[in-house]
Amino acid sequence: MFKIRAALTPQQRWLFGGIAIALCVALWVGLTASGAVSSSTLPGPGDLYEVFPKMYAERYMVNNALVSLLRITIGFALATAVAVPVGILMGAFTPIRAMISPLIGPLRFLPIAAVVPIFIFWFGLGEEMKIALLFIGTFVYLLPLVVETVDQVDEVYLKTASTLGASRLQTITTILVPASMPAIYEALRVLYGIGWTYVMLAEFVSEADSGFGYSGIGYLINNLRRYGTLSEVLVAVGLILLLGVLVDLLLGFIGDMLFPWVEKKKR
Repeated sequence: MFKIRAALTPQQRWLFGGIAIALCVALWVGLTASGAVSSSTLPGPGDLYEVFPKMYAERYMVNNALVSLLRITIGFALATAVAVPVGILMGAFTPIRAMISPLIGPLRFLPIAAVVPIFIFWFGLGEEMKIALLFIGTFVYLLPLVVETVDQVDEVYLKTASTLGASRLQTITTILVPASMPAIYEALRVLYGIGWTYVMLAEFVSEADSGFGYSGIGYLINNLRRYGTLSEVLVAVGLILLLGVLVDLLLGFIGDMLFPWVEKKKR
């Protein structure tokens, strides 16, 4: 039958994944079509299909989702630009880690929702608050991952570089960074998806339009909760899932090109 930790071909992974999706869709259709679950509790595929044109043309669903995606990308890029170099320095030099860890470490235990009122006082309800929230939410989780990844570089490589007369800068740029970048990239890929959680929270308490012409998918869903229908909310949530999957596939494709020597099954 199934072997423990058996390797699967890409075709087999697609097959098993497709079977799981097909079973879930069949269960959904069966429950809604048979009347076992009311449409007010779980709308069927037909209900979602009917409201999609309205969501697209009147609610500007796609435009709002792309604005949210842009906000996530900006906050994520800023967090990456700070966390990666700082994390590499912390992983390379223990005194730097000893100074920064007590400041950043406790922030991981602070619920991100708790800092929203603080950020509103500091930045208002505009774009600055959303970007700041996305930045801090990504940074506090990304930094420890970068440090841990640098720690995992085998000590033998560092000793070899030192024996060959490499300077500290050369050791960092030619050993630590290249050896840790595949794992750092994988951490970035995972954390990018978490940005949807933070942007939804930020947009729930934001103004209708604070800079990009549209309010964002979080603001739209919050309005639909009060003035829309469950079918409309599910269509918006489905679009978030679709964008998340597409972006993750794109990041995976980029990772394959950047780090072709890393085995795909370990990603």
